[in-house]
Amino acid sequence: MTDIHDRIKDLREENHYKQRQVADYLGISQQAYSYYELDKRELPSRHVVNLAKLYQVSTDFILGMEPSPAGSYDLNARFIQDVSLKEVLINLGQLNKDGRQELIKYLSYLSSTQGGKNP
Repeated sequence: MTDIHDRIKDLREENHYKQRQVADYLGISQQAYSYYELDKRELPSRHVVNLAKLYQVSTDFILGMEPSPAGSYDLNARFIQDVSLKEVLINLGQLNKDGRQELIKYLSYLSSTQGGKNP
């Protein structure tokens, strides 16, 4: 299991923030923030809440109670048969605007005919 200090560092790097930027967001010095990432200081709960807002994840994810951020997907996992979700997204990206709109309409139709939620 990943510790809090590793999670906040990973989140910061994934979002391409510098420690200074996150520290400014939290209203603390860069050095104070670096101590949280180095596990030299305990991260106060108020900062956990603010970091969750900044990164749009749950506090449970930051605290290690959830294995992955809510709504996240493993893009390399098999989506259906031998096709990954990443491959589906790549194919979607290769469609022109009209093709993407038609696909969205078709997905909405399929979803509504199979008892899914229709946006």
